[in-house]
Amino acid sequence: MDDLAPAALKTDAGLTTVKTACRICLCFCGLDVTHDGEKIVRIRPDKDNPNNWRDFCIKGGSADRLRDHAQRLTAPMKRVGDRYVEVPYEQAVQEIAAQLNGIRARHGKNAIATYIGNPGMSSTEGGAFMAGFIKALGSTSNYTVGSVDQNSFNLVAEEMYGCEMALLNPDVDHAQCMLMLGMNPAVSYVGWMYQVPDGWNRILQAQERGADVIIVDPRITASTKKLKTHLKIRPGEDWALLLALIKLVFENGWEHQEDCAQASGVDTLRALAQAASLDDLAQRCGLPVAQIQDVARRFATAQTAVCWANTGVSQNRNGTIGEWLTHALNLITGRTDRKGGRFYQPGIFKNTMKLLNTMSPPSKVRSRVGGYRMIAGGFPLATLPEEITTSGDGQVRALIINAGNPVVAGPDGARLDAALAQLDCLIAIDFFQRESHRHAHWLIPGTHFLEREDFFTILGSLNERPYAQLMQAAIPPRAGMHHEWEFFRDLAVAMGIPFMGIKGLNPVIRASRWLARVTGKPHLAFNPRWIWALLVKTASRLKWKELNEKRSGYFYDEKSYGHFRAALQTPDRRIRVAPPEFVAVLRSRLAEPLPRPDADYPLQLVNQRHLSMMNSWLVETVKRMEARGDLIEINPADAAALGIADQAPVQVASRTGTLTARARLTQDVPPGIVSMDHGWGSRLFDPKTGTAPQVQGINRNQLVAADTLDELSGTPNLNGTAVNVRAA
Repeated sequence: MDDLAPAALKTDAGLTTVKTACRICLCFCGLDVTHDGEKIVRIRPDKDNPNNWRDFCIKGGSADRLRDHAQRLTAPMKRVGDRYVEVPYEQAVQEIAAQLNGIRARHGKNAIATYIGNPGMSSTEGGAFMAGFIKALGSTSNYTVGSVDQNSFNLVAEEMYGCEMALLNPDVDHAQCMLMLGMNPAVSYVGWMYQVPDGWNRILQAQERGADVIIVDPRITASTKKLKTHLKIRPGEDWALLLALIKLVFENGWEHQEDCAQASGVDTLRALAQAASLDDLAQRCGLPVAQIQDVARRFATAQTAVCWANTGVSQNRNGTIGEWLTHALNLITGRTDRKGGRFYQPGIFKNTMKLLNTMSPPSKVRSRVGGYRMIAGGFPLATLPEEITTSGDGQVRALIINAGNPVVAGPDGARLDAALAQLDCLIAIDFFQRESHRHAHWLIPGTHFLEREDFFTILGSLNERPYAQLMQAAIPPRAGMHHEWEFFRDLAVAMGIPFMGIKGLNPVIRASRWLARVTGKPHLAFNPRWIWALLVKTASRLKWKELNEKRSGYFYDEKSYGHFRAALQTPDRRIRVAPPEFVAVLRSRLAEPLPRPDADYPLQLVNQRHLSMMNSWLVETVKRMEARGDLIEINPADAAALGIADQAPVQVASRTGTLTARARLTQDVPPGIVSMDHGWGSRLFDPKTGTAPQVQGINRNQLVAADTLDELSGTPNLNGTAVNVRAA
C-alpha cells in the first residue's frame, strides 16, 4: 500500500514549490506553485511541463485569490432560523444523512437530486465519488452544468459513434483549411471538450504558413480580427450554413467516396441536402450565396481540412443539429480520423469508449418533466424548477449542489431561486455562499484544485497527444477541512447505502478509515488513489510508479491517427451520419418560416466571455471587476435609433425578464444584435456575519427562457434570445 501514498514534497527555506497543473479549464496548463504552508506565495508556469505551459493565463496565475479569499468557507455550517452556525464535520455528515434518509423513506430515492457545476466536474476526485454516491442512492434526479453548454457534444457523440465521450480533436497543425464556428480561440485558448495546447498561437502560425482559416461568428472578436475570413452569421442559424455546405459538396461531387461507403445514413443526408434550397438556407443564416459557395469550394477541395464548433453553436435551440452537421461535413469530405482533420486519441486505455460504456452505460431514462433524455449522467438544468414544484412521484424535495451556481449559470434564474426556497433540504458544497445557496440548509466547504490531486483517466482521450499527469496537491487544505470526495464517501456510509453500488464496500471503507487513524497514515483510508492505481495497473498503458514520479507529466506515446473506427461503439461498428431524431428536427427546421425580427423584441442577445472569467466560477476574484459585468454592447446605428448614448443606463427586456445595464456602443456587434458577458450577476454572502452581500454585475441569463430549449439536448437559448433595449 506504500505506493498509494503521495510523494514527499521538497522544501527550501520554509517555502515549498510543487509542480502541478491548472484545472480551471481543459487547457490544463502546467503550474509551479510556491507556498509557506499557510498561503500561496507565487504561481508561475511550469516550463518543465511538456504538454502545456504556454497557455498559462490570468485565471491560473491568480488562483491564490480564490484559495486564500477572506470569505471562503472553512467549516460546515448549518442554518438555524435565519442564521448559520458552524458544526463539526462528523456531526454535519450524520445530521445530513438522517435528513436525507427521512426524505428517501417518505418520498422515494428520486426525491433526492444532485447538481454538479464546472469546478465539480473538473475534480476527478469529487466528481467520481459524487458518482459513487449517486450510484449508492439509486436516484435518477441528477442535473449537470453540461446541459447549459456541452450536451450537444455528448449527444452527437453517442448517436453518431456510440459513446458520449467519443470526442474528436482538431488537427490544427496539419489542416490546410480550418472552418471554426461559434468560438473565440484567442480567449478560450482552443480548449473545450478537447485539448490543443497553445492552440491559438498554432492556428495563427498555420495561417502564416498558408492555411486557409475561416471563422464564423456574429460578432467581431479578438479572434476574427486576426483571421483572414470572417463570416458574420445570424445567431443560432449555423445549421443552415452547414447544410448549405453539405449540399454543395454533394452537388459538386466533392464527397469522399470511401468514407461515405463505410458510414450509414449518407443517402438520407444527401436527400435532405438536395431537397433544401440554397437560397433559403442563405437567407436563414444571413450570408450571401456566393460567399457560401466560395467557402464550400475552399473547404472541400483543400488537401486537408477540419470543421468544428463551440459554445456559440451549442448554446441555442439549434445547437444539436449544428454540432451534428459539423461532424457530417467532416465525414463526407474525408476529414474524420485523418491527419489534418478531426481525429481520435485513444487515451491510456485500450478502448476508452468501451470502458466508459461498461462503467456508465448510456441511460434510456427520460425526465419526469418534459420527457428529456439523460445526457452525460444528467437531465437539463432548465427543467429543475418544475421538477421541484410539480407534485407527484419523483418530486424533488432535496438537492445537493456540488460546486455550482445554477441560478446564475442557467436560464430564468429567478424561477429556479423561487423553487429552491421550497426544498426540504438544500446542501451546497462550495468555496462561498453564492446566489444559488442563499436558501441552503447546509453549507459544506469545498476544496480548491491546488489543495487536491487529480488524474484524468477517462478524459485522457481528450488530449491531442498521448499525455498523462498525476496532478499534485500544491498546498494542504486548511486544518479541519475535508475534500468533496470524503464528504460523498462518508455520507453514503452514514446513510447505510452501498457506496458505488458495491455491496460489502462500506465495511471496507470503515475498516480502512480505522486503520488510517491508528497508524497515522491517511493514505490507508479508502481514497481516489486506490481507484486510480487499480485502473493504471490493470487496464492502462501506463506504469503507476512512473506516473507518480514525473511531476510535470509526460508523453507516453506519439501522436497518431486512424484509431477511431476500430473503437466505435455503434451496433454495426459504423459511423451513423443521419440519426433519426436529428433528421426529424432538421426537417422541422426546414419547414419553418424564415426567421424574422420580433416586433416587440427586435434585437438578438448573444454571449461573450473574457480571459479572466470562467462562467460564474471566478466572478468573486476576477481582477478589473468594475470594468465588466454590467455592460451591454450595442451597434451605434441601433443606439442612435433608440436614443441611447455610450455608457448610459438602459433597460433590457425579454419575454422572460427585465434588467438594467450600461450601454457600450461598438461596431463589434452588427445592427440587430446585442451582446453581454456570461457568468456575472452573482451575490457573495457571508454566513458568518449575515452582512449585506457583495454584488458582482448583472445576470444576463435572467432574460433567457427555461421553456425554449433545444428539444434534443435540453440546452437553453443563451445565444439568440429576442430582447428590446430602451433608455432607462
